[in-house]
Amino acid sequence: MDFLGKTKLCFILDQGFYSERNIHTLLDKRYHFVLIVPTGRVWVRNILDQHYDKIVSPECYKKTGENEVLYMVSHLYHWNSRRCYVHLYYNAQRAAEDFDNLTKKLICCKEELETGNKQDSHLELYERFFFVKDTPKRGLTVTYNDTEIQKYRKRYAGFFCLMTNVKMEANELLETYRAKDIVENCFDDLKNHLDMKRLRIHSSERMDSRLFIQFLALIMLSTIRTTAKNHKELQYLSTREIMEALEPVVRITYSGRYGSNISETGPLQRTIIEIFGLN
Repeated sequence: MDFLGKTKLCFILDQGFYSERNIHTLLDKRYHFVLIVPTGRVWVRNILDQHYDKIVSPECYKKTGENEVLYMVSHLYHWNSRRCYVHLYYNAQRAAEDFDNLTKKLICCKEELETGNKQDSHLELYERFFFVKDTPKRGLTVTYNDTEIQKYRKRYAGFFCLMTNVKMEANELLETYRAKDIVENCFDDLKNHLDMKRLRIHSSERMDSRLFIQFLALIMLSTIRTTAKNHKELQYLSTREIMEALEPVVRITYSGRYGSNISETGPLQRTIIEIFGLN
């Protein structure tokens, strides 16, 4: 990233980037980062145990959206003498979903153990949530570790965790992490809505022109999305739905003295026209 000439970069990273080696590298290079870390790690569970009793306190809850309220708490953590901050978030609705997802995964893991088709990515689940016995008389038996399963359900389900070396409030950090979705949506727009899956060009000059046009189109799409998001009448409509709603609106031009007229508009179309300030 040095070619960008930026002295201060902050990497927003998904859980797939989590590893001790990656964190060591980011800290050694003195890069700023925001990383979602797996709650299944022992060191993360130790932090969760310290703050679990505070979940019932309304002081730790903050409203993050129209229909979302999250428990938030920040914890100073030293990673090999380097100062980091671990921010914990809890969502009661997510807790039920997490346990359902874990149950589905455990059913698959039990089948893998019984058939001998183990997956490397599930080794931690095998060790934590199962008892495996193999005797000459009874053969292989696989049973659930109900104590650990209930412990996960009661203490760890519904949590997610962000780690950073930037001093920031928990709600501000969450907003920063979620902002990466804007970038992902822009790439999705380029590939799907703006027809960039196939470039269909054969020269660098045309490539430059194509990218410039796509850049302008992406600005327009992003503006439409941002404008719609800030108005409750349109916030649940996609960019495509908004454009499709306006597609039937046309200007009809007559010859002679009749001039031109705009075709009749419905309530949704008039709302869009008003919000976007169209003439």
